[in-house]
Amino acid sequence: MCMLVPIAGDAVAGPYEDALAAWRRGDYATAYRLWGPIADQGAPDAQFYLGFMNEYGQGVPRNSVEAIKWYRKAADQHHAVAQFSLGIMYASGEGVPHSDSEAAQWYRLAADQGLGGAQFNLGILYTEGKGVPQDQVLAHMWLDLVVSELPPLGKEQRNITVDALHLVASKMSLAQLAEARQLAFEWMIERRHRAQQKNLAVILR
Repeated sequence: MCMLVPIAGDAVAGPYEDALAAWRRGDYATAYRLWGPIADQGAPDAQFYLGFMNEYGQGVPRNSVEAIKWYRKAADQHHAVAQFSLGIMYASGEGVPHSDSEAAQWYRLAADQGLGGAQFNLGILYTEGKGVPQDQVLAHMWLDLVVSELPPLGKEQRNITVDALHLVASKMSLAQLAEARQLAFEWMIERRHRAQQKNLAVILR
């Protein structure tokens, strides 16, 4: 299962925003043309969108290999959704040889940045032992994080995740459950600390 939503983070104004507006109204050819030079200059959001458009055939013929190229460029710059997208493509064998271990590595990078879809998929890999050693404690940890961060409006996704979490919990001892919850708590504290440090660095510039 995947939860892929193309979301732009901070990006260059002007041509980037014009491209985004064109993309949103379905003028994919214009969006692709405008994003191309920005992506070539190294902007990760533009690189992600070129990957997405190649993967789904928006404004250009579907091309999984080209999608992989642009996703990887963005992912190498810590673009979480691009990392997640690469994980999905490795899991499905689309444009690259199928590899659960490669998928897990990309999911982990995106999951560490708090992307719920990557956390969910990584949790499922851990409970099934695909691409990673089977580990119900880590599976529970990642799924627990998804549930704690899903917005109230994501009712269907929450129900799916809660069901998966309950299934994993049914295979665990009380000691394992306590360990998993402690790991999830520590992860959230560490993430909060990193966010505070990042905000402080911005203020002190």
